[in-house]
Amino acid sequence: MTRIAIVGAGPAGLSLAYFLKGNRKVDATIYESMEEPGLKPCAWGLITGIENIIPIPNETIISEIRGFRIYLDNKLVFDIRTDNKLGYIIDKPLFLKRLSEEVNVEFNSKVIKKDDKYYVNNKPIDHDKVIFATGHYNVSKSMSIPAIQYITDYEIDKEVVEFYFYSGFLGYAWVFPDREGSKIGIGGYAEVPELKERLKQILKGRIKMFHGARVTDYGVIEDRLDGNYTGEALGTVYAITGEGIRPSIISSKILADSILTGKDFKKEFKKSKLYWSLKWHAKIIKMTKERDPTTVRLSKALLNNDPQLILKFAIGDFNRVDLIKIFGRSLI
Repeated sequence: MTRIAIVGAGPAGLSLAYFLKGNRKVDATIYESMEEPGLKPCAWGLITGIENIIPIPNETIISEIRGFRIYLDNKLVFDIRTDNKLGYIIDKPLFLKRLSEEVNVEFNSKVIKKDDKYYVNNKPIDHDKVIFATGHYNVSKSMSIPAIQYITDYEIDKEVVEFYFYSGFLGYAWVFPDREGSKIGIGGYAEVPELKERLKQILKGRIKMFHGARVTDYGVIEDRLDGNYTGEALGTVYAITGEGIRPSIISSKILADSILTGKDFKKEFKKSKLYWSLKWHAKIIKMTKERDPTTVRLSKALLNNDPQLILKFAIGDFNRVDLIKIFGRSLI
């Protein structure tokens, strides 16, 4: 039996253990330094379809998203409402807690490396393989950007999310429904004081909490495709949207399947739609920073196209033809 130590009880680590459980050839244990999962702040959005990979208990669903509004410089550009379910707002801590109850997790267990060996709370790890699912904590600061968020009592339509883009700013702000009120946040290529200043324009309601974190924007870290990393520690965050929960879970599904079938993870991951779409998100961010620092061309590309096409791009469900329609042949 192969004994696997997974470091980190976030979406990537917990889902990896979930996908591996029940197989007699593998015994996986998660080590989490904190006392409970889900403490990293985020907007808690999940795109529909992920429930086909991993169960989402009804009690963890705050609302079903059926529409979105997009603003440019605080002016409404798109107000789309559909009969289709686009995704969910979940209670991420509760979702991860329920997932942790399905697998073997040891909380308050900090993993360190010393003399090429790994220790948990100063005791050697007796495992055959160590996999890191430690999110942005295991990623260079140069590969991430800051994001901040306020929790307020401002009531928003539970079935709608809002996105705010700004001329000359590479990043965006958001207003997502919460159980009671909203999450109002912003992330992008600026220092925290500037992010706070921009967010003042859309901040509403009584502030109940403020928090922040860094978000990986680099794309897939190629030298980590050795089967020892998954989730955000591998770079599986869409660089333009900042979406990380769903791609982290998908990356862990690919890794788990590779472990259970004995296939090469690097080859399997590079064949996936996830790898291809993550790479293009990161490439467009890089090209924008180099060629379009005022973000004029990027803003026009994203806001002058069919919203359904932009949604496909945002969630990673696009192809080369879609890229040409949005950004033109010069990009491809």
